[in-house]
Formats: sequence, C-alpha cells, structure tokens
Amino acid sequence: MTDTQDLAARAISGDAQAFEGLVRQYSRLVWAVIYGEIHDPGWTEDLVQETFLRAWKSIGQLESPSAFKPWMLSIARRLAFRHRELARSTLSLANEPVAPAPRPLAEEDEAPQRVHAAIQKLPERERLPVILRFLNGMNHAEISQTLQLSNGALRGLLNRGMARLRRELAPLAREGVLE
Repeated sequence: MTDTQDLAARAISGDAQAFEGLVRQYSRLVWAVIYGEIHDPGWTEDLVQETFLRAWKSIGQLESPSAFKPWMLSIARRLAFRHRELARSTLSLANEPVAPAPRPLAEEDEAPQRVHAAIQKLPERERLPVILRFLNGMNHAEISQTLQLSNGALRGLLNRGMARLRRELAPLAREGVLE
C-alpha cells in the first residue's frame, strides 16, 4: 500500500489529519485542473476549497483507497464544469442592451485569451503537465510525483503538449505578439 493509499484509507475511516495530508499532497494538482478549465485564479481558489470540502463530506462513500485521486479529480472537474456553465447562463440571461465593446487595437490584448484557448485544446494528459510546469511553476520532480509519472513519460507529455501549443500559436509568434 502506498503512502497515498494509506492516507486515503485512514481518511475513509474518518481521520481528519490523514485527509489534511491528502489535501497537501493534491492541492496543486486540483488547482491546475480547475484553473485549466476556468482560467480565473480567484474562482479557482474557491473551487479548490469546495472540491476538498465535498471530498471530505463524502469520503466515507469511497470504496477503494487507490481510487482517491481519480475520484477527487472528478469532483474538481464537475465543479469547474458547473462553474463554466453557470457563468455562461448568467451572461446569456442579461437582458439589458449593452453597447458593443470596442475591439482592441492591438492583438497583444487577445494573446492571453488565445494562449488559454490553445492550452484548453490540449488533451488532458498533456494539458495538466503543461499547466503544472508553466503556469504553476512546478519542477519535473514535483510534477512526476504529483501525477505519478516517470521522468521519461513526463518529458514526453510536456514535449508533445508544447509542440501542439507551438503549432496552435504559430500565427501569433510570426506576428511578434508572443515573445
């Protein structure tokens, strides 16, 4: 049994300190998963807390300690999805006429949105390492441990993810917007 499985087994039986250990171990990963979906640091923090609160409230229903990580990440993904859907429906419910926003003069204003959109298009297996490395600033050892990947597997995922991003963002790079 791994340390994570031991902590999960203890948390399933109601050990709050063991659950705190799981929170410390997985908080960066949960943050990256949620941020990768909603791109808002403030809401991401709120949803990370909500993820762990919901996980703690229902951990007794988890049947296998080895299922903790995917179970918890599914909670995070559902919360991020619901947040996105609620944000969309709230925007569409606004009935007040609004003057159209002026179009930005420079494409630099669009660059962050285009980068986030390109990251969002990555397959999740590549997106998470890219987010953890380049947005969260984690090193390879931390990412390998968090995602339970070998160094070689992690490097392959990062290389493939970055290659996809380069292809997707090539027009911006050619225009000199990304430097």
